[in-house]
Amino acid sequence: MPGPAPSCLVVLFHYDGRVIGRKSQLTVLAFLLPNLLGFLAFVLIPIVLSIVMAFTNWSLNERIELEAVGLRNFGELLGARPLGASRPVVLWAYVASAAMVLVGAVGWVWSNVASWPGRRLGGAALAAVGAGAVVVSAVARPGAGLLVAGAAGLLGGLAVARWADEPWRRGRGVVPPLVLLIGAAGLAVLHDAAAAAYQPRDPRFWQYFYNALFLMLGMPFSIAGALGLALLLNERLPASGSRRVSGAALCAVGGAITGVLLYALGRTNLAVVAGALWAAAGLGLAWNVVAFRTICYLPRFTAGVALMILWKAMYNPEHGPINTALSGLLSWAGLDVDPPLWLSSVAWAKPALILMGFWIAVGGTTMLLYLAALSNIPRELIEAARIDGAGRRARFRHVIWPQLAPTTFFIVVISFIGGLQGGFEQARVMTGGGPAGSTTTLSYYIYNKAFQDLDLGYGAAISWVLFAIIFLVTALNWKSGRALEVDVT
Repeated sequence: MPGPAPSCLVVLFHYDGRVIGRKSQLTVLAFLLPNLLGFLAFVLIPIVLSIVMAFTNWSLNERIELEAVGLRNFGELLGARPLGASRPVVLWAYVASAAMVLVGAVGWVWSNVASWPGRRLGGAALAAVGAGAVVVSAVARPGAGLLVAGAAGLLGGLAVARWADEPWRRGRGVVPPLVLLIGAAGLAVLHDAAAAAYQPRDPRFWQYFYNALFLMLGMPFSIAGALGLALLLNERLPASGSRRVSGAALCAVGGAITGVLLYALGRTNLAVVAGALWAAAGLGLAWNVVAFRTICYLPRFTAGVALMILWKAMYNPEHGPINTALSGLLSWAGLDVDPPLWLSSVAWAKPALILMGFWIAVGGTTMLLYLAALSNIPRELIEAARIDGAGRRARFRHVIWPQLAPTTFFIVVISFIGGLQGGFEQARVMTGGGPAGSTTTLSYYIYNKAFQDLDLGYGAAISWVLFAIIFLVTALNWKSGRALEVDVT
């Protein structure tokens, strides 16, 4: 009788209730071997190697001798150096204030997800904090970051204060905005003292991390836009078959007449745009919402380098169609204002990338996920709410939106992960990370350190810090998402 199977074959393979023999096990492993080798070569070994690199001065420069440096890379990345006399109290107070801002923001999200009592009053407090930040930004002009953060707090607080289903009362929900207020006040008071006493060892890391967070501000608008588009595309056209055919024929005639007239007037580009719009309307009438869904998803087929090159040409400050249209509109309105320089301006480069990302994301995968979720909502629930007298907004708020909670949770988690580790393609293709590093994100910084500066050890350290941030954010989202799922069920 054959001896026992070797240790690598301890796992038993069953077929039809019987344990298959060693020869069959080897056959199964032979089929699995290419996948296992690919996992080892392209996943496991690179991960282990990057961990080793992060604790060394590994470089592609042959003149630098490899040696272990311990935590030096992480210290250079996250540490600060004193500019004069050491003032640790100021430094740690500043760090504690930043932590309070983070805890307050996360706690405010949890308070609304888990329906803490007092969240409505907390929303009003957050709106007051945001309004104060907007006023300070408008008066002192410290930068766009405070203005954007204040506007987000103001809008989010007002939304909670308006829509929370609870009376005005005190409770745990008031605590997170107060913690956020104390932390923000501490940052404002200690900023000048901390900047005068300490300097980050790697200020570029913090600048690029800020860039990534700034670019993620478009995420809520993209999710909301995708949801709105999905709600529109979830409803079929009420017209009958014969009426749709007649409407499609009229669209074809209208498109032909419009194209000929605009071409005769010398407006060739406008004629092409008008023809595309007429064609989209005709296809929609002929094939119902299927055509509209396909048209809205088309940007995903071209998303990538080609699309970014196209948007870069559209953002051209002199000859791009966006500034050409803006110049005509401003002249028509009698305003003597120059259009933005977009990708060539520090102030407008990130908003330009956010606008492009919004256009790509609204009709993309998020829309398809919401369409799938909407199709799974029982029509009986919506009909029952309509019979009970609920209007369109009430039906969405109390019936549709709670049913979309698991899908929204998944979209938020994936969007956070993509936002924190994204931005490489845009920076590489459209801006080169400029102007003045205003569009460089952490992923592009990793590429520059590892393959431009040839400092693989430092690049690996940045990668693992980014992994830690993504892991923490995902864990927090997962906890809040679980609470949301419990509340819905």
